[in-house]
Amino acid sequence: MKKGHRNLIYVYDADRRKIIMIDGETGERVHEEDDKVTALLKYLHKQGKTRLLRKFAVWCARQINTDLKPIQKKILDLAEKAIYTDVRTEELAELYHETEGTAVAADTVGLRRGAKSAPAYLAARECINPDALEGAIQTARFHRLWNEMQEQEEGWSDKALKEIKASSNKDALREGTERQTDQLLDLMNE
Repeated sequence: MKKGHRNLIYVYDADRRKIIMIDGETGERVHEEDDKVTALLKYLHKQGKTRLLRKFAVWCARQINTDLKPIQKKILDLAEKAIYTDVRTEELAELYHETEGTAVAADTVGLRRGAKSAPAYLAARECINPDALEGAIQTARFHRLWNEMQEQEEGWSDKALKEIKASSNKDALREGTERQTDQLLDLMNE
């Protein structure tokens, strides 16, 4: 293995209903660290701004989902409905759990193969996460990952999956994080 690269193993955590990453060399879980986008999202959550969290998640997903498949359209339509009207949490949870199998496949297989459609689908799905904060954080993560994959047009490496925090030195990640921060600040000023 190249120095500085981690061999990541993806494990589905049934309790938390999400994929966690394990460092293949140490067997330890790779922990996510707060960056400025995550800090802003947590601030909005503390302020009770669930609709803004969902609006941000939909913005991230729309940035990378140019060609929507029917399921992605259904997901984003429900997410937008949740922004502007009252949608029962059960309705969000039902579609979220209905798409769980596809999400696990996209996360464990699609991302490993470097398919840019994988983070695009996963970002869309997180827009309907019953936990709006977790959905916004994960959507931002997939948005940044997609940006890095987009930057690597010639070939795919596992560098995009090495870190899920936005503190990478890559210009694509920095620019993506800046766009996310600007969008969050714009939403807060509406």
